[in-house]
Amino acid sequence: MWNLGSLEAEVMDRIWSNEEPVTVRDVAGEINSARAQPLAYTTVMTTMYKLFRKGWLDRSKSGKQYFYAPVEARDACVARLMTQVLGKSTDPEVALLHFVEGLGSEGSTALRSALHRLPAEGDSDA
Repeated sequence: MWNLGSLEAEVMDRIWSNEEPVTVRDVAGEINSARAQPLAYTTVMTTMYKLFRKGWLDRSKSGKQYFYAPVEARDACVARLMTQVLGKSTDPEVALLHFVEGLGSEGSTALRSALHRLPAEGDSDA
């Protein structure tokens, strides 16, 4: 993600892939099972604490352990970040055009499908 370091992004990927809140030990185990050079438990703990302080994670304590869960779903996060980036454009229409041109056929199909799911302008169902 744009404002996350590479380890923070890796931790968020692991947390998003779980359906239940996770502990530092859970995340460290998942990350280290895929690495040749394992990370120290304290490195993962510090990273998760920083993500909590930055507002990316919620945290609750049960006994002596903290359980972490994402504040928002991955897709909601991506949408929020896309909106923030688009808001930085001096011409959002041109920026969107460039974005759509780069999507390819699969992305264009997904965009068309998403647009058809939006309520028509003037609908009062919202």
